[in-house]
Amino acid sequence: MKNKQIKKTTQQKNPTTKTSRTINQQNSRNYYDLLGIALIIILGIIIYSNSFDCSFHFDDTGSIVDNPAIRNLSDIKSIWNYSNNRFVAYFTFALNYHFGKLDVWGYHLVNLMIHLTTSIIVWWLTVLIFSTPAMKDKEISKNKKIIALFTALLFVSHPLATQSVTYIVQRLASMVAMFYLLSLTLYVKARLSDKKNLSRYLLFTGACISAILALFTKENAYTLPFAVILFEIFFLQTKKIKINLKDYRVILVFVGFLSLLVLMFLNFSSSVFDPIPPAQGNAFNVTSINYFLTQFSVIVKYIQLLLLPLYQNLDYDFPISNNFFELKTIISFVFLISIFYLSIFLFNKSRIISFGIFWFFLSLAIESSIIPIHDVIFEHRTYLPSFGFLLIFSSVIYNFLSKKYKVLAILFFSIVILTSSILSFERNKVWKDDLTLWTDVIAKSPKKPRPNAARGDYYVDHKQWNEAIADYSKAIENNPKYEQAYCNRGVALGNNEKWDNAISDYTKAIEIDPKYVKAYFNRGVSKGNLGQWDSAIVDYKKALNIFPKYAEAYYACGIAYGNIGKWENAIFAYSKAIDLNSNYREAFRNRGFAYRKLNHLDKAIADYSKAIEVDPKFAEVYSNRGVVYGSIGQTDKALDDFSKSIELNPNYAEAYFNRGITFLSIMQLSKAIADFNKAIEINPNYKEAYSNRDIAIKKMQIESVTPNK
Repeated sequence: MKNKQIKKTTQQKNPTTKTSRTINQQNSRNYYDLLGIALIIILGIIIYSNSFDCSFHFDDTGSIVDNPAIRNLSDIKSIWNYSNNRFVAYFTFALNYHFGKLDVWGYHLVNLMIHLTTSIIVWWLTVLIFSTPAMKDKEISKNKKIIALFTALLFVSHPLATQSVTYIVQRLASMVAMFYLLSLTLYVKARLSDKKNLSRYLLFTGACISAILALFTKENAYTLPFAVILFEIFFLQTKKIKINLKDYRVILVFVGFLSLLVLMFLNFSSSVFDPIPPAQGNAFNVTSINYFLTQFSVIVKYIQLLLLPLYQNLDYDFPISNNFFELKTIISFVFLISIFYLSIFLFNKSRIISFGIFWFFLSLAIESSIIPIHDVIFEHRTYLPSFGFLLIFSSVIYNFLSKKYKVLAILFFSIVILTSSILSFERNKVWKDDLTLWTDVIAKSPKKPRPNAARGDYYVDHKQWNEAIADYSKAIENNPKYEQAYCNRGVALGNNEKWDNAISDYTKAIEIDPKYVKAYFNRGVSKGNLGQWDSAIVDYKKALNIFPKYAEAYYACGIAYGNIGKWENAIFAYSKAIDLNSNYREAFRNRGFAYRKLNHLDKAIADYSKAIEVDPKFAEVYSNRGVVYGSIGQTDKALDDFSKSIELNPNYAEAYFNRGITFLSIMQLSKAIADFNKAIEINPNYKEAYSNRDIAIKKMQIESVTPNK
């Protein structure tokens, strides 16, 4: 009896011991998972630690720096109207602007957080792939955690990712990848769940929400329903696929495709297939046909860069393929068809390789298709496709080496990841500013016009006119029909006061593009600097005929009319500028001056006051308004305005002079002399200040010898 009791007691203890061991093993696995995630995050932070002060570049200007749509976080409509199919990404730019204006640090922080999150999702999705019905019993799945870690570490450190992380506006590429991969991960996690409980439905809901966010981040997400099918075919279905209209998965895919079609219908028209004319220095049309043919070679280049990421370039000088029978096009096509055939052949033998190849082509399908895009190649387009490539790379090599040489496998991946990290860190240095970036591009694409023009823009911004002229000239040499380079060289020439040469460049730009508004405007400015006011007005009017809402052209027209004494015309032009821009402080100032010339002093004061309302620190306008107050005998107001002007700008010689004149008029001679002295100190060539100081001194001398009555 006792023996039976002892035996029974032993049987009761064994399950407890087993449960304890299971819990310890689970805790250990969780610990290593957290350690792996921490390693991904730490490595990413180290790699991109030198990117936080990298300046805005290229498309950042239009999308962020000069984009009024993101200036007001609460104005959702403006953000939506700017880009409804990329609303989510632009909303994050609006958030950045709201909290940090144009401080690049905050933008880079968000970009890095997106990249780190995406890298962790890559790790999670890779683990789930090896846990699916099609893979869980495979020998390779025993190493799923280490393969997933290496895949994620390669993803976070790969140098091609720098263009999606350090180039701020390409948050579009990294963010759509984040939502895309998260949607798939949550979907797969839900599908692998055995129980139809609340958590499963929450996972499906999360997958749908993430899919919607992806669809409103960038157009790449339109392939997401196909990616779901890809996962079903490759990993989740172990039996022959049957379509059951009552199956929620079939319904989900159907809804996804229907939503996709609706979005495509709402956001796109047949015009997306229209040829793209030469622009930004390109001397060729980009059509659906030559873009599609060129993509064969481009995709091969992407594969080469993923495998060997050397000589990276923001702006590749990539030759256009206009004929399928060009040697490079045929070779690239045969190579890609061979890879695609390999993926079909390996479907049953090596599911991971087959899936990785399909994934690569599928995720490139939007940007490497028959829809022409101005730039045929960009590195950020590899961000989402790289997951398929890196999954193949880590799985195949680790599985091959670890069978006999596990230490060698770990050492190999450590070296590859370290090398990738160093290359990425060094690549971030190139993104430091426009000078470092475009100098790098010029060295790698010396015959392409746009890089020289872009570096010329940098030199213009930094007032290095001669360097800018040299770069624009090189861009024109590479493409003699590059109208933008002519126009911008004209700006640099004008700032060197070579107005005739500037006019010649603007004229050339207009010959190439008769609707080049900026060239007409700039030519008018140049003519104005030569005193050719009538001719300048003609150019401003041509600019306005093309773009009637060009407030600056109306403003410049007003200046021209003022210089030929047509004050009524000037007032009309300034008024039009103000109608287009109600906060145009300079237009209010100049219209006030025009009213003053016509002796409409009340209107002049009203305009000066409006300019001050727009900008309370507009020192010049206080002085101007003070002059008008003085002319109508309101001396106290005049003195207050001159003093305010001096307070705002202590080196404003004219304000001191005007206050001196006012003091002189009310015989406060010592104060007048002091103000004239200050004006002369600031501007030693101020003739009027000298002459009025002499008058004040003489009056003071007369006062000192005149006896009291």
